[in-house]
Amino acid sequence: MEHEKLKRKDFFKTLAGFTKKAAGATVDVLPGEPDPLFEKYARKTLGNRQYSERIEVPNADGPVYARVGNITSGLTPYTGAWTEWEVAHLLRRTGFGVKKTDLDALLALTPAAAADALLNISAPTIPSTTPLNYYQNTLPDSGGIALGASWTSNNLTYVNANDDTNNYYRQLSLTSWSWGLCINDTTTIREKMTQFWYHFIPINFDDLRGLQNNSATMCNDYMSLLRANALGNFKTLIKAIAKMPAMLVYLGNQYSTASVPNENFARELMELFTLGKVPTQNYTEPDIIAASKVLSGWRTPSFVTAYPFAPAFNASYHNQTNKVFSAFFGNTTITNQAGVNGANEFDIFFDLLFTQQQTTIAKYICRRLYRFFVYYDIDANIEANVIVPLSALLVSNNWNITPVVSTLLKSEHFFDVANKGVMIKSPVDFIAGTLRTLNINTTPVAGATQVVNQYTIWNYFQNYALNNMDQGLGLVPNVSGWKAYYQNPTYYQNWINSNSIQKRAALLTSFVNGFTTGTLSIKIDPIAFVQQFPNATIQDPDLLINAVVPYLFTIDLPPTYKNDTKVATLLAGQVTNSYWTTAWNNYIASPTTANANIVKTRLNSLLTTFLQLAEFQLM
Repeated sequence: MEHEKLKRKDFFKTLAGFTKKAAGATVDVLPGEPDPLFEKYARKTLGNRQYSERIEVPNADGPVYARVGNITSGLTPYTGAWTEWEVAHLLRRTGFGVKKTDLDALLALTPAAAADALLNISAPTIPSTTPLNYYQNTLPDSGGIALGASWTSNNLTYVNANDDTNNYYRQLSLTSWSWGLCINDTTTIREKMTQFWYHFIPINFDDLRGLQNNSATMCNDYMSLLRANALGNFKTLIKAIAKMPAMLVYLGNQYSTASVPNENFARELMELFTLGKVPTQNYTEPDIIAASKVLSGWRTPSFVTAYPFAPAFNASYHNQTNKVFSAFFGNTTITNQAGVNGANEFDIFFDLLFTQQQTTIAKYICRRLYRFFVYYDIDANIEANVIVPLSALLVSNNWNITPVVSTLLKSEHFFDVANKGVMIKSPVDFIAGTLRTLNINTTPVAGATQVVNQYTIWNYFQNYALNNMDQGLGLVPNVSGWKAYYQNPTYYQNWINSNSIQKRAALLTSFVNGFTTGTLSIKIDPIAFVQQFPNATIQDPDLLINAVVPYLFTIDLPPTYKNDTKVATLLAGQVTNSYWTTAWNNYIASPTTANANIVKTRLNSLLTTFLQLAEFQLM
């Protein structure tokens, strides 16, 4: 297979529909005409993963040799090479981007010890333990919370007309702070696992605000539950979720009555949260009805009382009939328990669900974990070698998630070359990962308005991701979550379309050129970025490019492409390495503005060239 020759400076033009190069000629792309490079990049059909020793990029002469076939690696502990490439792969999948300090720390460990370090999670401390009041100067908090203080343990009592708007700002505080966690927190899988649970069992923050008072504290409580149980017990977690005020409201169990039990949560509990409906559906419509009767009566008495909320069982709203389940649940009948004893049916039902359908639930959870952390294509080999043993591990560990995630991250299958560079980065991965990898400063200077400026910066990224890339934290499109995590056959390709790829490109350009938000200039410092490496490495343009590439890509670039890029960027069109070495040494010896601008221009050119590669969108 021969590469189409396309210069990277023209790459985003083709995505925008301006020009394309074919057979050495420039051809106009008419509006609406599919562009071959974009079609290849945003492939829409489910295909086999490929084993390849290098990334396919333009200007790489000669054929690309790839071997395509079944992936037979399993859960045997990984004992292969432990280099920057493997560490970077682990960091991208369990966190956001690849910071050099994080890579160096994990590189000094064994693969198993590195995974254990990532699985050693604790409550957030950076940037703060909870979201804060950043909006005081815009609208004073009617709960009496001061600027820079936490509002998360304070319910608004709705005594004035501004309370609804306060609640809106509190929710913005929560989503902005969540970005702060992704960008700034320590090396841990906690936030990735929190996002996994959130997209898997979601609530929509805006929907809740339209349904009940104090949605902000409800949403924060919900996310805190997911975060606290990020690597906890799934059965415990789903039972707790069923009683959370946010879920009671979001899926309607709050409004369930004895005579008309609301079926929404019972339906999604089976279809989306535990059993799934493919490849087979292990429940019936009568099962949903019976479950809704069991769950009726659980509600939050008031949403305007002092924090915390107090969801409880109210017998007057509980259906007073026997609950009859199908053969999928052993034709079991949960006998009605009158009065306050009706609360006992809750535990009886969940024990029934996790006993009668333990294999189905375990496989479903493991497939969701696999598609989030590894890849979406689960063929017969992967089902047998990865999903089945992981599901057995989940059951044997009484639904504790840690052993499952640990086994997966330490496996030869996780580090299989066929599983590297096959995911398209989610918007959060793309933005937060780029900020972390390139060490872009997002922290404003300390002062009276620091918290205001800080949350303004984080909220900028929330708005950019939501409005331009279809993903905002806390704002799933529906109860199924984002299509990229569940919709067959396209999965991750849902993140890419002709609009979103341009917005991704525009943001990368902005990172290079710089822009101001919250009084802070958000801009890559290319000199500071390369100075993470030894000076001897920076002086040699070949060594410098080889050092940078693993942080930006999942697989190495072809030598010819790296050389062409070196000439065009670091050497400014010259052919000998001394053109860069001299420029760098001059800067080190005399860091004047003129000398700094020379190396900045060349380094920015290098980073721009690499960041514009379609492969930078992969992880």
